[in-house]
Amino acid sequence: MTSKILTLFTRTPLHVGAGASVGAIDQPIVRERHTGFPIIPGSSLKGVLADLWHADTNTDAKGKTTRDLAKNITWLFGADSDEKASAGALSFGEARLLLFPIRSAKGSFAWVTSPLLLARASRDGAKNVSALSKELSDKFNAKDGDSFALFAASAPIALAGIAAISATTNTVAKSGTPTRLVLEDYTFTHAAELPAGLADALKSLIPDTTEPVLADLANRLVIISDGMMSFFAKTACEIAQHVRIDDATGTASEGGLFNQENVPAETLFYAVIHATPPRSATHRDAKKSPADALASLAIRLDDVRHTLQIGGDATTGLGYCTAILAE
Repeated sequence: MTSKILTLFTRTPLHVGAGASVGAIDQPIVRERHTGFPIIPGSSLKGVLADLWHADTNTDAKGKTTRDLAKNITWLFGADSDEKASAGALSFGEARLLLFPIRSAKGSFAWVTSPLLLARASRDGAKNVSALSKELSDKFNAKDGDSFALFAASAPIALAGIAAISATTNTVAKSGTPTRLVLEDYTFTHAAELPAGLADALKSLIPDTTEPVLADLANRLVIISDGMMSFFAKTACEIAQHVRIDDATGTASEGGLFNQENVPAETLFYAVIHATPPRSATHRDAKKSPADALASLAIRLDDVRHTLQIGGDATTGLGYCTAILAE
């Protein structure tokens, strides 16, 4: 089995819905149950990517669409034919959160991550991404660990020590207050610099030649505790209000107001994609390797200029992502 990392960087807000809810948010997004982190299910990714091979499908007289058993769509994604059902050569894991944009009091916004997210990415094979050292992890395990953050003290999002006016000399001097960072309504104290090479490792997952927004990642990257990461992931997503329009009157339908939750633009996800030898009867003798399957996917992503639309409301601009199959 051969594996690669698929990175997804949201260009516009993203809504992969979890169905209707009876809470304040009528249409929430899919989240992990235990952490509250947003995810993109593997089934959603598989469906979006399989649609890139839509030309390999057939439509019968009744309008039913089926996959051509001799074409690449069956080799890569499988088919549910009554006669020759098979699994595909590609298997898709869920897309997990890695970087999440948060409003900053200075410098507009920061990208936040946490020890758990970095440890997961390292375990899943993200190139050059390592889990935090025990020394840095211990800072978040301390009693007041939720108030600490790792970031570049010289970054434009950081607040320098508070300047104080001396009552006796009337001169301005630094009070000695440590460098701080304000994200949303919370203040974090600088605990240490970022691990060397981390920003470059994250940028290598989706090069700034493809996604230039990430060029300034080193100046905006912040590591916070897992608890604060979970809190921000649950509370800092966009909530968009919508109203259903009555086609007959052209006005709002009674009771048609609803709230929809979206993952914000500039969020970075990654997913592990596994490849196996062909499983369909038609392709078993074609001498296709797992590497061939991943190469075919990479070529097709290049054909669409590394742009995918994932989730709902495509016609209103949601869900457009930069997609890179990392080397």
